[in-house]
Parts: sequence; structure tokens; C-alpha cells
Amino acid sequence: MVFVCSQYDLLSRLKQHNGELKGGAKASSAGRPWSLACIIRGFKDRSEACKFETKWKSLSRKTCRKKNKDCPSTNLLLQHREAALIQAKASLDCDYLHIEWRMKP
Repeated sequence: MVFVCSQYDLLSRLKQHNGELKGGAKASSAGRPWSLACIIRGFKDRSEACKFETKWKSLSRKTCRKKNKDCPSTNLLLQHREAALIQAKASLDCDYLHIEWRMKP
């Protein structure tokens, strides 16, 4: 789950996506409950953040996922997302962004 918001409404947006508050995206209802895995800070403006998000999602969809029966599926998904994040960051020249993983990929 990726969404763009200020740090002040981050928890509210997460609650919306989990159906606890009104306003969550319909597309996010299938993966509930969502948890906060990664926070990216340092975008110049909302437009840049949205451009980055689009690129990251696109790369994430195009990159094949590794399968490993010994690794929990959550860790595999986070590793997949991290690989796509690294590609997005490199392709958009965003070395100044601060990436904070809350869950270990």
C-alpha cells in the first residue's frame, strides 16, 4: 500500500484504507488490514511525490516476485517493494529522499 500524505494525516489515511474511517480507496479494501511498512520523506511538493508513487507502483508491478517457501510472504512482499523502490529512486534521481522502513524487508 502506497499513499501520499503529510505526516500529520498519515495515521488517519491508514485508518481510511483499513475501513476504520470514511474516505479510503476502494482498491485498498482487498488487502486489509494494511500496516505501515515504509515512510518516504523529503519530496519537494505533492506533484513530485505523486510522480514517484506512480513510478514505484509501475516498477513494482513489472518486477517479478521471488518465491521462497522458507520465507514468510510478508517479508517477500517487502523485499519486492524495496527492490522496486530502489529502482524508482535511481530512475528519478531522488537521492535526497529519506526512506524509513518500519517493517524489515
